[in-house]
Amino acid sequence: GDLDASERLLTGFLDHPVTIRSFKLRFQGAQVFQQVMLGYSDSNKDCGILTAAWALHRAEKAMVDVAAERNVKLGYFHGRGGTISRGAGPTQWFMAALPHGSMSGHFRMTEQGETIAQKYANLSNATYNAELLVASAASTAAQHQYGKNTDDPCIQYVARLAEGSEDAYKELLRTEGFIPFYREATIIDALENSRIGSRPARRTGKKDFSLDDLRAIPWVFSWTQARFYLPGWFGTGSALKKLKDESPQEFAELKENLSKSIFLTYVLTNVETNLASANRELMESYANLVTDEALRAKFMGIILSEFELTRELLTEVFNGSFEQRRPRMSKTLDIREEPLQVLHKQQVNLITEWR
Repeated sequence: GDLDASERLLTGFLDHPVTIRSFKLRFQGAQVFQQVMLGYSDSNKDCGILTAAWALHRAEKAMVDVAAERNVKLGYFHGRGGTISRGAGPTQWFMAALPHGSMSGHFRMTEQGETIAQKYANLSNATYNAELLVASAASTAAQHQYGKNTDDPCIQYVARLAEGSEDAYKELLRTEGFIPFYREATIIDALENSRIGSRPARRTGKKDFSLDDLRAIPWVFSWTQARFYLPGWFGTGSALKKLKDESPQEFAELKENLSKSIFLTYVLTNVETNLASANRELMESYANLVTDEALRAKFMGIILSEFELTRELLTEVFNGSFEQRRPRMSKTLDIREEPLQVLHKQQVNLITEWR
């Protein structure tokens, strides 16, 4: 909702008499600059990964146009999380996928606590990641300032895909019994009691559990810990199938032109990474924590159906399976799977005992 209203909100702010007077005093005739922060985690929690990515993309472009009309230089502060579900993904591809004109040369982003050690704990890693960040920012800013804005051949389909994805995602969350299933099939209750986050798991601390009150970080982490990775892929398969069923010709065009669409390729590749990181066997292991067998069967049927559908449709649009096209990533996941299986088995046993 905030992203959809961003154009109107920024217009009201920039045109406000106090803002105009402040800019005159602050910049003294120099280029006026305004920073805008974009939140990634809650966008995803509200409507799913595909819709959130499109809403962010659309809002960035709209706000850049509003600022340009008023000769204001806009700089975005990207509040990206450490996991793909919360906005992460390869830095260079993330920047390349930004809407043309949105990279002014000023770039700010968060590095989440869970990724700082991974990226900056030693000199070699820190140097590599800092260089990647600076090089990507410089390259993208130059492209946006001096390069041509080339048409994305798949952008015309993204709004419909986002709509189909959001419908499937919200239908799952609104299905009767979802919250009891979620609270038992994941370790959200343990996360709420762990006190390891920088903020409480819920915004208000009300006794009645609701998804609106739950923060995005424990929402994503609870699904990750149970190896569902659900916020990072759910709804994508339904969206692609809907386009294929309703407009076979357009689906064929999307498939043919996907490699030329930096934005959609970036988003769908991230979805595929989450899908590959999920583990069906472990999903079922955590689902066995759900005491109501009918509830368990009901939701696992929905989730696993969407899981297989998404994998099938991504294989089709990318013209090959994940293992064939991304062997290095596939091998990396395979190597870490054996020790993770041991940890997950221990965690399931411990969570059962704790409950």
